[in-house]
Amino acid sequence: MMSPPDLSALNTRGAWPPPAGPRVAIVGSRRPSPYGEAVAEQLAADLARAGVIVVSGLALGCDAAAHRGALTAGGVTVAVMGTGIDIIYPAAHLRLAEEIVAGGGALVSQFPKGALPRRQNFPARNVTMAALSDAVVVVEAIQGSGALITAEAALDLHKEVMAVPGSIFSPQSVGTHNLIRDGAALVQNARDVLAALGAGGEVLDDPLAAPQRLGFGLSRERDGILLHLSDVLSVSAAELARKLDLPVAEVLGRLTSLELDGAVRRHGPGFLRALRTGKERA
Repeated sequence: MMSPPDLSALNTRGAWPPPAGPRVAIVGSRRPSPYGEAVAEQLAADLARAGVIVVSGLALGCDAAAHRGALTAGGVTVAVMGTGIDIIYPAAHLRLAEEIVAGGGALVSQFPKGALPRRQNFPARNVTMAALSDAVVVVEAIQGSGALITAEAALDLHKEVMAVPGSIFSPQSVGTHNLIRDGAALVQNARDVLAALGAGGEVLDDPLAAPQRLGFGLSRERDGILLHLSDVLSVSAAELARKLDLPVAEVLGRLTSLELDGAVRRHGPGFLRALRTGKERA
């Protein structure tokens, strides 16, 4: 797997970093079945109502449905782009991109402004999506789909991978069925996703109250992680989870939040406390 970029150095437009709380990437086919598109939109809407930040790739199909579902529910969604943040691709999603920013979300990219949509950019974009998220849900994917790159990257980063079952006659469900066969959690609804994240499986009506009620509390508790990190010897998420007596998924979520703030950085399979250089976030 290619290494994820420095998440604190991403180019961004909109509210960044996102609010504290779990982040779930919802990905899938650019040419989904009507079922797949409906599932992506409904799942994103229900998760957004529970205070989850919905991450996707601004592509046609399942990505766009996920962004729209989150926006319809009044939630926050983040679009990870395979272009510069000033190049909306596909161009048909210009309005969607504006709605994401206006809704309190963000456009993010590891590529410089002006970067065009080149084929080699999108696998790297998919890895970044996985790195930014606490879990990845694949809604539909043909064999060889880019959504499976996101799932593979999530596994390599020790993130939760989930998949939605579909028809055995549908090529769009071959990839998700293979993921489930290989151990991915089966997702039928938002409660399944929340349960896998250790969030109790409660679909909430008030998105603003959700991060506290779901028990993630990143902004209040992340200092506890920093106490267990040094700037010399890297520590894995699994080791931190043992020391803090917390689920690995929750520790990874806090580490990602700290990485976005520039407070920690990845080093091999673990994490180091980042040395500040005078550019401190408020």
